[in-house]
Amino acid sequence: MNLINKKLRFVFSTMLFAFTLVLVSPFSVVADTDKPEEEPAFRFADEVLLNFFDSNQQISALQRETQEKIAETVAQQGLTLERFNQIANAARIGALQGGTFTDDEVNAFNILGPQVSSIQRDQQGAMTLLLQERGFTTESYQEVLNEYRRDQNLQAHVRDLLRERRRQEILEERRREAEERANQENG
Repeated sequence: MNLINKKLRFVFSTMLFAFTLVLVSPFSVVADTDKPEEEPAFRFADEVLLNFFDSNQQISALQRETQEKIAETVAQQGLTLERFNQIANAARIGALQGGTFTDDEVNAFNILGPQVSSIQRDQQGAMTLLLQERGFTTESYQEVLNEYRRDQNLQAHVRDLLRERRRQEILEERRREAEERANQENG
């Protein structure tokens, strides 16, 4: 039974690997063969672009966590995040006294303001640290982000880099699994 499970896992792994390769393999288009296709030159090295992508994924997760913390904190004072934001906007333009908000809401907002600011400062610090660990300053990250948003060729290039990285990870995983199987069979 154990041998059958191993064989089934191997077959399943092989099929999954083949399927993954089909999905991540870039499609080729027949082009004019007289001119070699030139890959566009980008301002950023591939490693920087991969670090940017990874950083962006982590920053997105950090922002979601921060929003959840803020929403929980606001809810503890009996407000919704939407209502808190309405009061915050009114406070920015000096329109808190218009009677739109109850005294309880304004008091809750006044209590929440420093708490929300603290959560946002913590997020900013964590984001800065995360960027530094990946070799970015806030400015250099923003520079790559702006270029990435503007340049569709750069976006495609990053997608290709990610596909290749994933392909390499899969190959490495398969190599380790084969090594493990060989060690188990020999040991």
